[in-house]
Amino acid sequence: MINLECVPISMYCRATGESIEVINKRVRTGIWQEGRHVLRIYGVRERWIDLAAVDEWARKSRPSKDFEPNWAALDDH
Repeated sequence: MINLECVPISMYCRATGESIEVINKRVRTGIWQEGRHVLRIYGVRERWIDLAAVDEWARKSRPSKDFEPNWAALDDH
């Protein structure tokens, strides 16, 4: 297996199930930064994703309320 730190955006989308639109929105809203998370490489048409930067972002992100356990549902009534 090859351990890559950067992959083409199309490969990232296939691997994660995220769309290019989601990535563009993250860049547009400042969640991800072009030049850090998303790279433009001279002479290459497709942008690339820096997996190390995305991993760091994911580990620092606040947990979503959607994924918090509902402890009350486990209580016996």
